[in-house]
Amino acid sequence: MKLLMLKLTLLLFLSFVGKVYSAEDEFVRLTDKVTVTKATDNWLKATVSFALVKHPKLETAQRSRPATVEEALNVEYLDNVKVKLYLCFSNEYKKKLIKNSRLQDALFYQYYSAEIEYLTIKIDRSTKTANFLLPAPLAERDGFYKGGYVKLIGYAVEISQNGVPFEMKNSISFDKYDRQEDILRKFKEQAAANADKNKGILIPAHVVDSSYLDPSSAYKRQNDTGY
Repeated sequence: MKLLMLKLTLLLFLSFVGKVYSAEDEFVRLTDKVTVTKATDNWLKATVSFALVKHPKLETAQRSRPATVEEALNVEYLDNVKVKLYLCFSNEYKKKLIKNSRLQDALFYQYYSAEIEYLTIKIDRSTKTANFLLPAPLAERDGFYKGGYVKLIGYAVEISQNGVPFEMKNSISFDKYDRQEDILRKFKEQAAANADKNKGILIPAHVVDSSYLDPSSAYKRQNDTGY
């Protein structure tokens, strides 16, 4: 009995490790950089472009038939997916107003985050887009949106299933440091630590305009935010 329990524990551990430390872009990959552009006079649109490569349990499903209802799943769809986006802008208005060269640029950084939860997404290798909206008047007030141009300092993207993140290339970008892993990691830590200061400002685009809904996906309502 103890040997059986040990084997089961080992299998569960290996399964967990396999998900967390999967090869980059093995299951999900970003197909382009995050963009922030004008959507309307009221909104800026941030777009995360990604593709689902294959289901994490595809090989298991191909090797054997499910023995229980819980094991039966449609590997042409990926369930319980979350796309989380962090954005960083610099408050250029305050920076210009203070005009103190001794102050670090990071003191003027403003972080925003939002997430979209999917009940399921069809795996068809086509490019999917998770779109978010940020109020344009706020961006104009703080000076990082002017004359139709948005000055984005950096971003970080997390795509996960059931809380387990997928490994992806180029999921973090920050200023001129895209090749420096330590700086990118610290940037993401700062974004995660400070984004709650602006909670609710960046929102999923489909809650404002249903045309952003992807017909190959089903969305989950987020009870904690009301979206």
